[in-house]
Amino acid sequence: MTKSLVLHDVAVKSDDNVISSTRRSFLSALPGLAAASAVPAVLGSPKVVHAATEPSLAAEGVHENPDLLQAYAGLIAACAELAAAEDALEWLADEWRHLWPLAPEELLGAANVHLHYGHNDGAERDIIGRFMMRETADLTKRLARKYREENRKTCFHIFSSAEAKEHIAKFSRQIPKGRTEKALARNQAWIEGGLASWNRTLVLAERYEAETARLRHESGVQAAKQRIADADLAVCKSRTAISKIPAFTHKGLFIKGEALKMTGLFDGSLAAGGLLGEVSNFIRAVADVTGRTTA
Repeated sequence: MTKSLVLHDVAVKSDDNVISSTRRSFLSALPGLAAASAVPAVLGSPKVVHAATEPSLAAEGVHENPDLLQAYAGLIAACAELAAAEDALEWLADEWRHLWPLAPEELLGAANVHLHYGHNDGAERDIIGRFMMRETADLTKRLARKYREENRKTCFHIFSSAEAKEHIAKFSRQIPKGRTEKALARNQAWIEGGLASWNRTLVLAERYEAETARLRHESGVQAAKQRIADADLAVCKSRTAISKIPAFTHKGLFIKGEALKMTGLFDGSLAAGGLLGEVSNFIRAVADVTGRTTA
């Protein structure tokens, strides 16, 4: 999916098991952001020019737009909060790892779910939503020897109570069929076996879901994820504000360039070619030059 200059998908994503590349950009940019300019010194200067005047860069004695510097300070603070929120979630995962249960083997479905997942993949996950990778060596009845040798670990789909109920309803609607009494009896046995199997699965699934829901509630993981979402939103708002506030000096252009870098715009656009690639190259060049100028 194409990355937007302004991110809007900052709602809680409880099933996300990895930090997004954009979020990595935010966190990796923190040291550079903090060192880029002396914001307090400029903001406190009596010679600061009000944002509405927009003087030329060549004018003698011109200082950077205080509104832009203030927004930049807010961006630095938002990035710091995002980093702290990510660290807190990782800490929570470590603290609750020993209490988080493995799903019963009877609930395991298809393997390799981690290779083709979506938000509703039903994959086995830990308390913060990361894939749980199981050792395959002991799953001799479930997995072929060749597969176990080639895949030391894999992530399984976990049958939910909702899925079990669907299968129970499906088998309950089945009408025994067969041209002979033997075939009819065989089909009847198949239906009864399916019902019994999925009823056992339902009991196990409800028990597993109740336990994991209890642990999520007690751990406060949802609040921790909401903190990350709020920090994401604050970063986006700060970056958007920076894009709209006029810059008065090279330092202001550098600030705008740094904010753009954090969007991930340059991750793939530089080699994309066409107009997008040309624009990205130009923006990157301006950001690099202004960075050297303000250093």
